[in-house]
Amino acid sequence: MTRTITLVVALTMAGAVSARPQSPDAASVDLQGKLYRSVFSSGSGVLTPADVKALPEPLRGRLDKYLTRRGAFKSNYKSEADSFEQVRVDAKRRLLEQAIVSLIDAPGIEKSAADYVATAPIHYEWKGLQDGPLEEANHAEAILAKDPSSPMAAWFCAFIAQRQRAAFETFALQKNDEGMKASAKKYRTFTDRAKAADDPIYAALVADMERQPYVYMKGAPHPRDYAIANR
Repeated sequence: MTRTITLVVALTMAGAVSARPQSPDAASVDLQGKLYRSVFSSGSGVLTPADVKALPEPLRGRLDKYLTRRGAFKSNYKSEADSFEQVRVDAKRRLLEQAIVSLIDAPGIEKSAADYVATAPIHYEWKGLQDGPLEEANHAEAILAKDPSSPMAAWFCAFIAQRQRAAFETFALQKNDEGMKASAKKYRTFTDRAKAADDPIYAALVADMERQPYVYMKGAPHPRDYAIANR
């Protein structure tokens, strides 16, 4: 009888331990757009160590590592720009190269990132049209389809989603319903794939992007809301 009571107490205590509140998942932590901006743009308002120190683990450690790699980044992309336009394209290519190397700690990632941006059809300005972001997204999707298990796979999913959202916003302001439907579907598909990655930083990145009122064209609707309304 005593042994039975002891066993019940032990099991009850074990249950109590397992029922402790868990750390919030990466997607539930509001980074106020700072992770998104640190990946997809430059300038002010990007993620800093001060933004990370109060976050729960394991996200805090993961973002610390990201920031360390970002701070240590040195470009391997080589270019001899012969025009002001090419200088601006090169700047955007190096921004993407930095994002990839900062997010991904894998052997050879520096070369892979430099090789990718050297051949990617990166536009320095989209001029309010969908052509630029769609070309960039489609090129990345073709690479991803050839090697869906590469170390860059989750990054490509997040990148494609961001570019498709930019395209969606241009379609929205043109009132192009077919274009909106196509880009909203791609956005939903690739945000879901990025969030499903083993690395929690992608769930945090996608959630940060989801919270942005727009990524390119101010005043455009959110593709998430459009997709829900048009199911």
